[in-house]
Amino acid sequence: MGPLTKRILVAIPAILVLLFATFWDYTFLFKTLWVLALGLALWEFLSLAEARKLKTLRVEGLLALGFVLLPWILRPSVTWEGKGALLMGMWILTLSFLWSSRPVKEMISSVSVTFFGVAYFGLLGVYFFRLRELPNGAWHLLWLYTATWAYDTGGYFAGKFWGKRKLAPLASPKKTWEGCAGGLVLVGAGLGLLWWFVPFYSQTYRLMDLILLSLALSFFGQVGDLVESVIKRSLSAKDSGSFFPGHGGIFDRIDSLLFNAPVLFYYWILIHK
Repeated sequence: MGPLTKRILVAIPAILVLLFATFWDYTFLFKTLWVLALGLALWEFLSLAEARKLKTLRVEGLLALGFVLLPWILRPSVTWEGKGALLMGMWILTLSFLWSSRPVKEMISSVSVTFFGVAYFGLLGVYFFRLRELPNGAWHLLWLYTATWAYDTGGYFAGKFWGKRKLAPLASPKKTWEGCAGGLVLVGAGLGLLWWFVPFYSQTYRLMDLILLSLALSFFGQVGDLVESVIKRSLSAKDSGSFFPGHGGIFDRIDSLLFNAPVLFYYWILIHK
């Protein structure tokens, strides 16, 4: 079985499960799935850091991430926005040293590395829940998924067959400008098909919105991928993990989605003011 076949066989069931959870009227499955994904992604990040002899606070980090996500998991049952959730997470991380046997000299490095992970996956991850809470939120998420996956797919094949000019050699040597072009073309095609055949999109987004979102989601999705590449390279890792055979870890699969989710959310807010 070739690498591409393995990637496809792993991707199809994962995509179907995510789409089912996204469109199911009962949101507990969607919320559970994304909480697990964000928690596992944080765990992968902390594992990479520890492999490079950087001390972390794994359990406390997961607890802090829970506090960041909790207000959005419980909504609309709660009316508070959870503005102090990240502060609570910081308290958890710092106060853990008061009743810990860890050397005090590890405090700053441990809290800093762990808090970066909590803020990264927490502050970006909440936008999956915020998009789902919008009117017809599942359809907005399908728009997000389609754009992100289309860019990854177009970029992969265009880069493989035609890639020559390096995009960001220090961050990710295999990324090319040709791959970016291929990704952008497939994003436009994918969103264009949804816009043409699904009435919700043509009623919600103008043609200009489709063009602007194709550009924006391609750009920020690529940035999210490059940021993760920089994080992995700084920690001397090729993949964040091996959760998905042929694809890497959870972090590898959601890196672009994390950056694109807030972009789509605020774009929708902007055009519906």
